[in-house]
Amino acid sequence: MIIEQPGCATRATHLDDEVRLTDYLDRHLANSLAAPSGVLAQAASHVLAAPGKLMRPRLLLDACLAAGGDPERALPAAAGTEYGHIASLIHDDIIDGDGERRGQETLHRKYSLPTAILTGDLFIFQTFLSYTHCHERGISAERVLTAINLLSRTCVEVCEGQALEASMAGQLDTPEEAYLQMIRLKSASVCRAASEIGACLAEGPDEFIGALRAYGEHLGMAFQIIDDVLAYDGVPSLLGKPQHSDLANGRVTIPIIYAIDAAGLAGRQQISALFWLARTDPDTSYAQLVKLLVTTHALERALQSAALCIEQAKRQLDYLPSSDARERLRALADLVVTRDH
Repeated sequence: MIIEQPGCATRATHLDDEVRLTDYLDRHLANSLAAPSGVLAQAASHVLAAPGKLMRPRLLLDACLAAGGDPERALPAAAGTEYGHIASLIHDDIIDGDGERRGQETLHRKYSLPTAILTGDLFIFQTFLSYTHCHERGISAERVLTAINLLSRTCVEVCEGQALEASMAGQLDTPEEAYLQMIRLKSASVCRAASEIGACLAEGPDEFIGALRAYGEHLGMAFQIIDDVLAYDGVPSLLGKPQHSDLANGRVTIPIIYAIDAAGLAGRQQISALFWLARTDPDTSYAQLVKLLVTTHALERALQSAALCIEQAKRQLDYLPSSDARERLRALADLVVTRDH
């Protein structure tokens, strides 16, 4: 299926997107390394061998097209956005001590901690290098600079969100507002930036850029809430990370907050005991916590919160002209709340 819009390059299917993005990620990395067969290249290739859903780069490309731009010109930025996401996952795995990511061994386990840190750093700098190549494809230097500015500020927010998440670990008195601020910084900012940068590189009007920025933020909020639900209600083989990761790291996520809200002091004391038990008997602790989250309807309530975010995201799309790209963004929003991994 080929989709065309007036004044825009032809738009390929999502399968074609995946091929083009993974090809660009591999080639750009190899071309930029002085030693393409060294340990750093091997470690980077290990990560790229297990691509994820590529949601963020696809989001950027569809936002670009929905705002009237040419997604081929924005392809380097889309790939760069994925480089940045990969870097954050590498560093997340180090912080959390996880041994599995996307069905394979994490970098710090397969190679070493220094190699994993360096590989994460490599992907960060590949992110910015990729963005500069948009100018070579015809996007104005001013718009490329604006996109890099948006990206840089987003990276700062992600770091702030990570630090806030770490400070909340085990703090069962964390209010819902603090959790929402944390995921807005840590997770939603990335989807917001992908949408806004796509529209920016389309050189679209401010109205389109603002609508796609808001769409991306609401989408990212819902995505993280669903992630936190799936940690206790997902298919273990599809999660892409250890099932006990959130519990083992004492993460106070929205299902935990809602369970405490429903069960009161007794619920808080029970969860505190389960967090402690997880250190020695994670399976028993996990099973008992899931039971509590179900009986208090915490998971159900969290899903309702995510659905509300999705409705807010889809309303923003009404500010955009009708197009196949806009409908793909609408379908992506619906997919976020129905996914199982």
